This record gives sequence, C-alpha cells and structure tokens, in this order.
Amino acid sequence: MTRPPNGNTMVGWDKRRRRKALVREISPNFTNALANYFGNGPTNLDLSRDAHRKYVEALEKHGLDVLVLPPLEEFPDSCFVEDAAVVVDDCVVICNLGHHKRAGESESLKDVFVNELDIVLMPDGATLDGGDVIFFDDRFLIGKSSRTNEAGVKFFKGICKERGFDAFIIDIPASTLHLSTVCSSPAPNLLIAAEGHLRPEQFEGLDSEIIWIPNEESYAANIIGFEDGSVIISDGYPKTREIVEKKGFSITVVDMEHIREADGSLTCLRIFYR
Repeated sequence: MTRPPNGNTMVGWDKRRRRKALVREISPNFTNALANYFGNGPTNLDLSRDAHRKYVEALEKHGLDVLVLPPLEEFPDSCFVEDAAVVVDDCVVICNLGHHKRAGESESLKDVFVNELDIVLMPDGATLDGGDVIFFDDRFLIGKSSRTNEAGVKFFKGICKERGFDAFIIDIPASTLHLSTVCSSPAPNLLIAAEGHLRPEQFEGLDSEIIWIPNEESYAANIIGFEDGSVIISDGYPKTREIVEKKGFSITVVDMEHIREADGSLTCLRIFYR
C-alpha cells in the first residue's frame, strides 16, 4: 500500500474520514452553466454526463457509498453540490449561494440530510459557496471571494467555533472562482495550492506542508485524497501527476474536460459526510 507524506495512513484521519458521498446528476440545461475562469461553457451534454458517471465510479472504487440525486432542470450548475451545503461535524450548513442564478439550488438538500445531520440555515444577506471552504485537520479554511461575502465568512466561522473548530480566512483573488478551485487538502497536514493565484504568505500560521502546482496546471490543484494514501486527480496534467506521485500517493485519474468547461472541479461534484 502506498504511503502518504506523513508515513502513516491513519494519522490525522479521524475527523476527515467519510463513508458517504452525495452527488447530483448533470442538469439537462448544463450547457447554460456559468463559466468565466477555466472554461468557456459546456457544449456537449452527453460527454458531460459520461464524465460525471466515470467520476461517480471513481468515488465508488475508493470505497464510498454514493447517493446520486436526480438532476435539477431549472438549475444548470446544480451538479456542483459542494457549493450548496457544507458539513461541519454533526451538522450541515445549507448555503445562500453567491450568484443570483444559483439561488434555490440548496433547498432540496434539506430533505436529503434531515435524517443524517442537524440542519443549519444561513441568515439573509450572508452568502457562502461551499467551494470556498476546505476542511483542514482541526480547522476550516474559508475563502472570502466574489461568491462568499464578509457576512457569510462571519456566520460560518461562528458555526465552526460552536463545534470546536478553528477557522482560517483567505482572501481569494479575482483570477479564480473559489478557494477550492486552486487549493485542496488530500491528506492531513498537507495542502496543494496553485502558483499565480495564492501566495505562501496567505498560509502563514498554518504550520503545514504546501505543495505548489505550476500556474499552467492550476486546475489540477483540486485533488481528492483518501486515508489509504490514494488520490483522485484530473487527467491531462503531467507535471501535477509527477509531483503527486513523488510524494508517495497512488493515483486515479478522471477526465474532467467537460466538467471544467463549467468551471467545475473534482471536489465541486460531491459532498462527503458521515
């Protein structure tokens, strides 16, 4: 079994470990999804659906019980469930999404989680996209971005504190959409970050290892990690693959080309819980 950088597959995974994943099928109107950063808008619905199906297969391959929700026709971006809700220990925060065209996507998740987790609703005026939140060991990293405002950061920080977690705030530059678009944490005490978007000084005080991905492969900084030392990365980014393999991870690749066209990444498509 491949060992992650800390040399022990179990160290630090107690609060990270998840057995279930929630995903939502591609909307029949996915070609109208928002796109301003990595993509120009999806053009092929069939190939997008095929990419999503293979993504779900990759999650199942890594031992996750995947709940697949039906598509929401009225919401082209609704397959990106990460933005709609954030799990914090025994509760789930139902987000007020930061783009007006996505308002309402979160509503259906209340019923999905009602028997699993305590439901927390955000107050009016506070916006937060789950893509601006990364769980990092004993704290949550929160990105303040064009989609997550000051009120959203303050509210979510309070939820973290109530449940015994610290919060670390990072200002997100206009060059990218969300924090998780250019940053991820595939293992305890490890961050993956994209050069040219985030800077080392923004992480001062975290006392963690940071692996920097070259700017030209920024999209590949979004990685999903598992406690057995394996990761899922986006296909087509050879420099990133080499960097990750040298750190001792075993790799599963997923072709994300048609998801990327809607500015979506690997983590965008799932919510891990329990």
